[in-house]
Amino acid sequence: MTAKVPAICLLALCGIANAAAQTKVLPAPLSPPTIYSAPTPAPLAPPINPGPAVVPPAGLSPLLTEPGPVYPAPERAMPAYPSPQLPGPTGQQNMQSYRNNLLDQQWQLERSGVSPSSERGREVQQQLNQPSQR
Repeated sequence: MTAKVPAICLLALCGIANAAAQTKVLPAPLSPPTIYSAPTPAPLAPPINPGPAVVPPAGLSPLLTEPGPVYPAPERAMPAYPSPQLPGPTGQQNMQSYRNNLLDQQWQLERSGVSPSSERGREVQQQLNQPSQR
């Protein structure tokens, strides 16, 4: 029985050594990042006023003294398009637009599966059947 105790101790020591070898060493804290900043340039002296401008002996160019274009712009010929022809008087256009809107509503109702005998379907049909007021 005494021989078993040293073997158990030896196994326990080996297990402890293995466990110590497997533990990871925590890394040392990293040093803070180095921040580089651009050096500030040396201040410059303010510009010196050279004085009034000297007029050349031949005088200033007409490009500088006369406002507007040097050459007259060519006149553009307007295209001879006919005036737009509207389909009818404004009231007639409004009535046609209203009728088209009602037909669109009727088509959407039919497409969505609403019965033509439903209340909304009958309202639209009734408005479509009204004689146009001219």
